[in-house]
Amino acid sequence: MKKFRVATILTIAAWPVLSLVSFAQDHVHGPASGIPHGIPQFCANPTVSSVADGAWSSASTWSTGRVPAAGDAIRIAPRTTVTYDLVSDAALKCINVDGTLAFRTDANTRIKVGTVTVLETGAFLMGTPGRPVAADVLAEFVTADVPIDTRLDPEQLGGGLVGLGKVTIAGAAKTPTFVRLASEPLAGQTRLELEQAVSGWHVGDTLVLPDTRQLRQHERGDDYRPQWEELTVASVSGRSVTLARPLAFDHRGARDGAGVLEFLPHVGNVSRNVIFRSENPAGTRGHTIFIQHPDVDIRYALFKDMGRTRMGVLDNVEYSPEGQVRHVGTNQIGRYSIHFHHAFGPKATPANGYQFTLIGNAIDDASKWGITVHNSHYGLVSENVVYNSRGAAIVAEDGTESFNVFEHNFAMRSEGSGEFAPRSGYGGATNDPGGEGAGFWLRGPNNILRNNVAANVDVFGYGIAAGALGTVHIPKFKGADTTKAGEFIEIDTTESAVIEFSGNEAYGAIQTGVAIGWNGTLTNSRVWHTSRHGVTAFPADRLVVDGFVARGDARVLQGAFESPTGVWFNNYAAKTVTVRNANVQGMRVGVASPFFSRTDTEPGRGDGVATVENSYFKDYVGVAVATAYSPSTTLAPVKKAVVRNSRFDVLPGVPAAQYPAAAVSMNYGMSAGDQARRDPVLVYDFNGKPGDTFRVFYSYEVPATSAPACNTARPEIGGFVCAGDDASQESRR
Repeated sequence: MKKFRVATILTIAAWPVLSLVSFAQDHVHGPASGIPHGIPQFCANPTVSSVADGAWSSASTWSTGRVPAAGDAIRIAPRTTVTYDLVSDAALKCINVDGTLAFRTDANTRIKVGTVTVLETGAFLMGTPGRPVAADVLAEFVTADVPIDTRLDPEQLGGGLVGLGKVTIAGAAKTPTFVRLASEPLAGQTRLELEQAVSGWHVGDTLVLPDTRQLRQHERGDDYRPQWEELTVASVSGRSVTLARPLAFDHRGARDGAGVLEFLPHVGNVSRNVIFRSENPAGTRGHTIFIQHPDVDIRYALFKDMGRTRMGVLDNVEYSPEGQVRHVGTNQIGRYSIHFHHAFGPKATPANGYQFTLIGNAIDDASKWGITVHNSHYGLVSENVVYNSRGAAIVAEDGTESFNVFEHNFAMRSEGSGEFAPRSGYGGATNDPGGEGAGFWLRGPNNILRNNVAANVDVFGYGIAAGALGTVHIPKFKGADTTKAGEFIEIDTTESAVIEFSGNEAYGAIQTGVAIGWNGTLTNSRVWHTSRHGVTAFPADRLVVDGFVARGDARVLQGAFESPTGVWFNNYAAKTVTVRNANVQGMRVGVASPFFSRTDTEPGRGDGVATVENSYFKDYVGVAVATAYSPSTTLAPVKKAVVRNSRFDVLPGVPAAQYPAAAVSMNYGMSAGDQARRDPVLVYDFNGKPGDTFRVFYSYEVPATSAPACNTARPEIGGFVCAGDDASQESRR
């Protein structure tokens, strides 16, 4: 057995653990209105009601013998079906739907209204999955720009669509809604070559293309100068899209360490023929919220300029102990573009097996979060394009959300703090959870994320947060109300693992691909052109990163000192962390291990094994390890670090930094002269060569009795072999 010495000091700014807060100040509600969750009676005194089935435009449909006009408060009575068939800019006050309000799917329609409330007995049908709005037809729901009546509605629930009953919205399909490019899009080009043919894309559609750069330090935060693009389709033919104007910027893909192009960006289509929008984005913006036991299925609709809650400091309504309003908030929580709020779904599960369905929609310019799932479960969120949101694009809000499937969505442009800066948020706390700028932000672990793409978001592609959630209630069955005894079970989130995280991708003008604070397995995920980390992990107990691929832009490393890392474990309390089958190229560091406790009184904290196995690295430093300080009272290690059957190549063209290049570095993050005892890294079958097994020591700990001295060069390792020291027992421990 052999051992070698690598004298490397590696300093990279630590990634701080997400600071999360209690969500005890959830969504308070005022005096009871008779509608669940204290939703006001917006149309308590209707000026016109439906009296028969019929067309909206027919006077015989209505109690007044006339068609509703601007300012009317309207009731769709039980057991009546009204078919909306107008293109109108008359601003209706409100509509209460106790019966059925259905829109024509074969003719243009537009309705402008303050608030539509779909009551538990009601149905709002703007197309159905079986009969969507025809492709040559435009259907619009416009939230009128009228002030919220805060005497009636102090929590500002009005202004948009409030759903407690059946809501189906279906536009013409666009397949796919986003697609990877087949060639590198460069400035001056007027054509995009796609990886696959598209259907339902039309002349005049708006496409969005992300900024794919790996940002340098002086290009992030307040210094960021965006290079995303909004494009207009001039023509479509199979897998080729011609643009109305040339590209203004390069949108380069990712290359391996040898400079070979491997991965290309995606382009998303944000045009739809069913549109929910605000009349005045700078005035009273609309929102949609679904509550209690709604039956919701929304497909291929655009939600444009929607949402009223703004990123940053919340200012909610406040009540006295007697229920009187003491303060009307100026930034009320929970008014998002699409919001499932304690929406447990229908008691009879829909035919597709999901308690709510969002497929193929586009969200453009959300005031804060684009799609928000809050204490709602068993939903399907798939094929959606969320563009130009604030804080985060797709959110599972409080950590109770369970068994939701987030599959093949595209999150692009999510403005946030731009750094890991403190912000104001819930309950006056110092941080704003989900406000950093993420593609996907899920506070709890109990969901499925599969084959999604996050690009060009401020900080996290995927922020799967951690915090003091403790024990939470999750549904015992589909349709369960987790506020009721017998309909929930309790789980300890500290012990829970993410149900599935597989096939996800993050890239471009982004700081960290995946930040995860829960246990579980990240499988076959891809991250490229991140400026800080591919994966930042701080699990409570056990995490596996399997089949991970990371690519850095080696040109960034050549120009200045930048320190992107493939996988960064940042929790000394984690017991077992494993990276296997990874392929990391073009980074300053491939894998960086945690900081660990150095106290003799807490030898159990951080015990376990950190393992890198069956992986390939072509980076400045392959694996950088800060292994545990050994307790002075025992020879047993607190934590072992093992590198097994992994291969290392030199990344060409990267100038030397303040520390030398190395395959395995043991001096990472340590102060010069720090001679506290540590345990070595155990390396087995180095570079795939069976039997090439040795230990890597912290440079100040190379055994002084070694003879001959550590002077046998191993250039492929980046250090020297210490000959003559039998390490067999140490290597097996």
